Amino acid sequence: MRTVHKKHRDLQRAFPVGECCLCGGELYRGEICWHLAGRTLCGDCAGTWLADKLTACRLRLREVRR
Repeated sequence: MRTVHKKHRDLQRAFPVGECCLCGGELYRGEICWHLAGRTLCGDCAGTWLADKLTACRLRLREVRR
């Protein structure tokens, strides 16, 4: 009998290693995620969460007069 070593993992059989704190989505090994303020966030939720936290710093600029 011959042994075949797989070089690539089957992504459909992969188990999640974590989950997003906001949406509850599964995070897999090698996937890009963000760890902000003690929370682990997926890429989709990180931008929304950060924009929400920075609303106190948001300003509306007036038009520049010539």
